[in-house]
Amino acid sequence: MDESSKPFLASDGTASEDLETVQLSAGYSRKNPVLAWRTFSAQIGIVIVLALALGVVLGYNLQQIFSAGLTSKVLDGLILPPGEVTETWEHDLLFSQSPTAESEAAWNDLMPIGRGFIRPPEVAPPEITSIVAFHQLHCLHAILMAYYATEENLGRVLDGKGVNPDPQLYGTRIHTHHIRHCFDYLRRAIMCAADTNLEVIDPTNHTTDGWGQAKKCRNFTLVREYAEHWAPNEDTGIVT
Repeated sequence: MDESSKPFLASDGTASEDLETVQLSAGYSRKNPVLAWRTFSAQIGIVIVLALALGVVLGYNLQQIFSAGLTSKVLDGLILPPGEVTETWEHDLLFSQSPTAESEAAWNDLMPIGRGFIRPPEVAPPEITSIVAFHQLHCLHAILMAYYATEENLGRVLDGKGVNPDPQLYGTRIHTHHIRHCFDYLRRAIMCAADTNLEVIDPTNHTTDGWGQAKKCRNFTLVREYAEHWAPNEDTGIVT
């Protein structure tokens, strides 16, 4: 069979010329291997640059997601608690007893220098802010003081001695408006944190006190150290 009778092949040889034109336009000409290699290398370089740019963008977005706390692990639909510190809680009577010099010292030690107020460099212009955890502790302590002040005054009334006139009993303001603020503030704080640690229920009384069971917690010591590092003053103590 002669060339002119072969299908898809022009009798005037234009097919081979068209193929060569395509090869030249793509940079893969057999007549210029150097040009072909340079073109191929440039294309690879562009792909690498684009991949690096994409990696930077994805990395930044992932960092933003982590910082926003949107990557909490989920187990059977339950969002697992944040933190890498494992603690087993036991009832420490020092923090629930009637106030003494020893118990007040323990409460004061929970607060960092600066009492939880900070001036971090990330804020521009620099303003004093407050770390919520230490505000919560302050409120909890105020409620404790108000409870025992009320208990003492009730005992005084029953004994016919009258109410203690000291408006700052035990050195803490326990005015009604302050305690009301603290009740609602702690309510919102508990809902905000939404601690999802699980506690085993006692099979006998069907309740739990939460003691003696391991829990995942954030590192409170590191938070306290951060607060002290950026404290705007040397104030100490938990009292108002």
